[in-house]
Amino acid sequence: MKRSIVVGYDQSPSGDRALAQAGREAAWRDASVTVVNAFHWIAVGRPGAYVPMGVETSLKDAADSIAATGVETLRRHYPGMTVDSAVIAGPTADAIAEAAREADLLVLGNRGRGGFTGLLLGSVSIRTLTLASGPTMIVRGTPREPTDTVVLALDVEDPGEELMDFAFTEAALRGARLEVVNVWDLDWTEAAGSDVLARAKEHAVADIRSALERRLNPWHAKHPDVHLVIEVMDGMPSAVLTELTASADLIIAGAHRRGDGHPGMRPGPITHTLLHHADCPVTVVPRA
Repeated sequence: MKRSIVVGYDQSPSGDRALAQAGREAAWRDASVTVVNAFHWIAVGRPGAYVPMGVETSLKDAADSIAATGVETLRRHYPGMTVDSAVIAGPTADAIAEAAREADLLVLGNRGRGGFTGLLLGSVSIRTLTLASGPTMIVRGTPREPTDTVVLALDVEDPGEELMDFAFTEAALRGARLEVVNVWDLDWTEAAGSDVLARAKEHAVADIRSALERRLNPWHAKHPDVHLVIEVMDGMPSAVLTELTASADLIIAGAHRRGDGHPGMRPGPITHTLLHHADCPVTVVPRA
């Protein structure tokens, strides 16, 4: 089956960046793109209130126009690409998540047209992500020249096959190096100032690296052309990983699927921090 990408588009500056990124991702994958815009009209329930005729039609027409602009933009930049639109009535987050249910990747902007400047991540974007059933990219950070580096935040004790699969595939598609990072707070060894504890730290780092290599080797064998770098780093994971995004093209993190039988993800505290503070796009991959 041909791969597919869904992008939420609202003609905002953030939406324009998401659209451009969706085009690049589709070109790397030889995928089709669906440009989605949702309109939501809540009817006035107060008795005697006047609701102008044609309100819903006007909202749909505006959504059609926005989606068509996105389609036209992508077709102009990628003449051979299959690009379609979908205009859906209903709450924006729910509509976009449902439209992307079978997609290989959902791409969203950091903040929509209705977002307040003070918000680090728009409420629609974060709600869409928590409802999404597949890998979801939030396009954020400072626009800059590519560094050809993809960072994967990996927990050696609970890495997730889906996460490693996506990371190696993404790095291979981009022709980028994959930097797999595991962060442990090992500063207690330095604070103690003991040679014995310092050696214990060295052994701990070596054990973590060895465990990471065992986890990653099968995936590296499937993608031998990917330049793999493994880093075991000290510090608070959220702070260290956020700092790394200043020199990365993309950071990939995982989120457990909801356990209540409904589609969607539950981003943990590290992923949540990256979504609000990363200086590059963040892709969240759902996992068991």
